[in-house]
Parts: sequence; C-alpha cells; structure tokens
Amino acid sequence: MSVSQKLYQFLLYLTSMVLCQGHGPVSVPQRRWEGAPPYNYSPLLPNGAEITVFLFRDQPQSHYFLVKEDRSPFSVTVTPCDAALEWRLSVQEWLPHGAHRSGNPEAPRDLFTYTGNAAETYVRVSSPSALYSLQVTATQGDTRIRVYMTTSPESKPPYPELPFDPRVHVTSVGQSTVSLAWKASPSVLRFEGNIQYCLLVNQRHNFRSLCAAEAQAGLAGDPWPDLPVVSIYSEGRVMHLTRMEDLLLPSQYLSKPRSKEHKSDVLRLCIGNRNAYQVWDLQPHTLYNFDVFAVNVLTNTSSAYTGTFAKTLQRPDPSILHLKEGMMIQVNVGKDGQKFYSFRPGNWHRKVQFTFYSCGEVHVQIERNGKLVTSENTENLKHFQLKGKAKARYVVGIKSLGPSGASVKILVSTRPNKPLFPRLPHKLTLRTFDKLRTCNSVTVAWLGTREQNKYCLYKREIKEGQAEKELKKPNRCLGPETRKVSEKVRCKYFHNFNSQRAVTVEKVTGLVAGTTYLLDVYVIGHRGHSVKYQSKVVKTRKAC
Repeated sequence: MSVSQKLYQFLLYLTSMVLCQGHGPVSVPQRRWEGAPPYNYSPLLPNGAEITVFLFRDQPQSHYFLVKEDRSPFSVTVTPCDAALEWRLSVQEWLPHGAHRSGNPEAPRDLFTYTGNAAETYVRVSSPSALYSLQVTATQGDTRIRVYMTTSPESKPPYPELPFDPRVHVTSVGQSTVSLAWKASPSVLRFEGNIQYCLLVNQRHNFRSLCAAEAQAGLAGDPWPDLPVVSIYSEGRVMHLTRMEDLLLPSQYLSKPRSKEHKSDVLRLCIGNRNAYQVWDLQPHTLYNFDVFAVNVLTNTSSAYTGTFAKTLQRPDPSILHLKEGMMIQVNVGKDGQKFYSFRPGNWHRKVQFTFYSCGEVHVQIERNGKLVTSENTENLKHFQLKGKAKARYVVGIKSLGPSGASVKILVSTRPNKPLFPRLPHKLTLRTFDKLRTCNSVTVAWLGTREQNKYCLYKREIKEGQAEKELKKPNRCLGPETRKVSEKVRCKYFHNFNSQRAVTVEKVTGLVAGTTYLLDVYVIGHRGHSVKYQSKVVKTRKAC
C-alpha cells in the first residue's frame, strides 16, 4: 500500500469517528439546532472553496486536508468574522517502513500558530505528502470564521489582490454626500468580469473583513448561514441597496424574532469595477465609516482595503451656506438661480483663494466685510486670489447665466501654494492634423505646463449627426472616473520647463474607417482632482 493510500485511509478513519460517534480527535459543537446546522461541521476542508465555520467559545475544532504528492504547494487562509481566535496548523507525517512501527503516523508537528482578529494566510511552497490539521479556538465568544484551503495557490489565487496603496480616500464631503476613491485592484485587470468592489457604510467603526461586517447583520450570539452575495450580478445587471433594511436576514434563518436593537445599520453597496463612488442620502453633521472590499463573485472571497471615515457637513443657514477651509463642495445652480456662501477663516492669513470649477457659465461676485472685491463671469476653472485681513468675513454669490443652469465645484483655501487642481496652460483646446488622419488612426496634440502632471486621453465612437450635441454637453466637471475602461487610450506624464515647447502629441490607432470619434483629455493633479480639456470631434477617412 502506498503512502498516499495510507494517508487517505487514516483521513477516512478520522472522518468516521466524527460523523458516526460524535466524538474523537475533532471537536464538533454539541448544541442542537432545528433543521440543518447553520455552520460547517465537516472535518474535511474542501480544496479551492471558502467555507464558513461556527465556533463555540473555548471549544477547539479541528479540520483536515491531505497533500497527496511530495513537494506540493498549499495555502490556508483563516478570516475571523467578529471576534478574536487562535488557530494552529500541524502536519501528521507518515513514518517510513522500519522506523518504530511500520506504517504508523508520527506525532503531529506544528507549522504555524496565530492569535488575533485579522485575516491571516499560511503559504507552503513545497510540502511533504502528509495529513495536515487546522485547529481553531474561539477565545472571546461564539463566533463565525471563514476558511480557505487550496493546493494550487499560484494558478488559482483565492483572494483578489490589493494595490500597493490599499487606502480609501475621501475626495469631497457635502451635507448628505461623501465621494470616495481608491486605487484599482490588480485582479481587475486579469479577471475583470469576476471582480467587483463592494462598499460598506456604517456609523460604528471600520471593519477588517467583509465577514466581520456581515456578522453585524446577525443576532448577537446566534449563528446564521452565509448570506448570498448582496448586489452581485443578477441577470447581467448590478443591483444597488438603498435601504438599511435590505441587508437584514430572511426570517426563516432566525431562531427567534428580531428585536429593534438587533437591526443592522450597515449599508452594503456593490458598484462593479469603478474605483470611485459618491455615497448619498447621508445625514448632515454625522460621522460615517467607509470600507471597500474587492470581491470575487465566483468564489465569494474578498480582500479588504484600509477603510476611512468622514463627517458630513452641518446643515447651514438656508439663505447663506458656510464654506469650510480646504473642503470642496459641488452645487447646482438652476436657470436664473442664485446661491450665497460665506467663509470666515479660523485665524490670521496672508492670502485667501477661491476656486470655482464650473460646468456652464456663471457670474461670481465676492464681498469682504460688506465691500465688493471682485465681480466676473467665468466658465471652466477660475481662481480668485485676495489679500487677507484680520477678522474678515467673505460672502460669495453665484448666479447661473446658462439656459439650463450650471454645476459648480467650490473650494476656498488660505494656503494657495498647495493647489488641489493642476495648473493649466493658457488654452485647453485639442488639435488634430488632417494630413496625419488615416482610415484607422488620428493624431491629436495639446498644450501642457512647466509642472509635471498626468494626462489621460479617451476616445468614444459617436454617430455622425451627434457631434454638435456632444460638444454642447455641460459635462466638463465630470472626471475620468466616469469613463468606461474600454474608452481609455493611454495616460502619460508630461511637462516642459520651456512653456513655449510644452506640447505633446499622441497617435490614436485601431479606429474604424469612416467613423466619427469624440476625443477627450483630462489633466490630473497631485491630489487627484482633474480638469477636462475641450472635446474634439474627428472622423477617420473612408478610403486610404
């Protein structure tokens, strides 16, 4: 009998002791449940599938898996859900013939131990053919955990990869909205259709895992089965949760009626592959915690970004709204409408800069201590820099001049040397070259600045008669995060200390003959805020 066969028979023996006798080397929870137990009680770990295990406090539970061939890799990941635990990974190697009693297993040897409440992974690049055991113990109370074991960690990565900087950033805050952005998961590029981002919003704290957040939706001390992945693709569409109640468990999963104090306050939204999102319908002047998880929709595994928090703005006076230092807001001014904002610096300042980024033409006037200091019509990006005064109070008035209103981003800062927006050239126009236009390519050029910035070029096919309509759309305030990945041509960094030579040229290839395209360029500053150049419509030649 081979070593693998002996190991397999020994594993079957352990399984029979647990399932038939109810006791033995594997500690199984002994509490009774009506119907099927809502946790995994099998001592055998499946290969390449994440399972949910329920643990009772201070009752060790063991699970096993077999590595049949020598020098095989494997990895084990244990994710606590809502409490700390201890887990230990051991190997039970088979003694060769002639050593002690022939064909008997030697004493288990510990490979790895961990104590804590964070997800932890043990990886073995080369392992002997042996029986491995995972023993887990809940140290704080009854809890759920998730376990993933695979013998092919390289070919089938179990969890989505995180970028080098896995932090979630707050890009803007309003009275009822918070805008977030994070770097894309490398797994999105490799498995775009299988990976999406899920966002969690709550008023308690940040979560280290999606499992920990889901545990908040259950009754304290009561186990519950895995929820289906909320908002995962349904018939090709992405569903969004807009109510906290949508995350509550179905009544058939509960062992007793749910009381109000157990009601979930965790909002879960799954948003596809976008790595920027604006959360809305929040309460003013309220602190919220935000967590982002990259989720593999096929395996239901997830990786947690480093969460963040933000406090929404307080609802100001209905007639004059208050601006905060360094906090960007976005407002909509209706046709012939007018809005007023006030700003009072917290301390003495040399300069104050008001920045307006407008989609549509507006009239801006600024008063200081009741005296008018500037009044001007503006469109696109405009900075107004004023000298500071002690105990100054500024009042800003914005009036829409366009036929359909305007959307305006407003930022005020007493430290204008640290701009949030990139510096711009004197012209934001794109130029194409007719002599370089072919059946499947066009060449476009635009101006840059002495400051190095990131420029991203996008193309989109449009119908021949829609060119004028597309050019008149008031969408200049929208950033590249609103564009489809398939529309991106490329991004590049560019600058030239000689402003007269700060010109860059890009050739767009792979186009269709006789087709009209809309070209857009975004310049992105160091803090992530972008400004859009004027759109350009170009048509490829029909015949070459």
